[in-house]
Amino acid sequence: MSTALVIENDPAQGLGRAAAWLAEAGMELDTVRPHLGEAVPNSAGGHDALIALGGGRGKDWSDELGGLMETAVADTTPVFAICSSARMLAAAFGGVVEDRDEPFGPRMLAKRDAAGRDLIFGPAPMTIDVIRWRRQELVELPPEATLLAASPQGALEVFRIRDTAWGVQSHFEFTPEQLAGFGDFDESALAKAAEVDEHIVNTWKPILQRFARVAAGERKALPVLDA
Repeated sequence: MSTALVIENDPAQGLGRAAAWLAEAGMELDTVRPHLGEAVPNSAGGHDALIALGGGRGKDWSDELGGLMETAVADTTPVFAICSSARMLAAAFGGVVEDRDEPFGPRMLAKRDAAGRDLIFGPAPMTIDVIRWRRQELVELPPEATLLAASPQGALEVFRIRDTAWGVQSHFEFTPEQLAGFGDFDESALAKAAEVDEHIVNTWKPILQRFARVAAGERKALPVLDA
């Protein structure tokens, strides 16, 4: 059993189906909702991991969230940051983020060689489906980052800071029905999202569950393939 501090920046952008994946792996979630006025703590406290969600761009508590992730990295607390939180994580260590308006929808990533030695992405497929939904882009990784997966166009989609902090610029946690409810995806993008959703679940559920196992203490000799 492990525990994770979850920072929910937007009521519409929770953990989605990933919450059930983590619970299945024995991870308990303690969610802080700064959008309801709850304070972002200075550290992950007694939690085994930190999960920072999307929707935090330009929020009043962005500096506090960035500081929380910096502290977690310094403490070697496992971190999993999604979308805007991933970019905040990178920026906190010297990464460069720019505004960029590109189409929303499914995107296929390719793992980089370094991912083969990564605790949670090593066993993942060579190609990884995600949903792009953002108006900013990480365009330069910080010096302490390792690129794990990128788009064919070179987008820095998945990275790791030092040994125990992972950032993912895109999404996997929302069902096609949730994507439709956001109102930002056209019919073509939603149709493609429905087509690849099974692949997204089959790929990302094991990734998140490996993260839970890392948080629980399995930081060495994780199996190369999922059982």
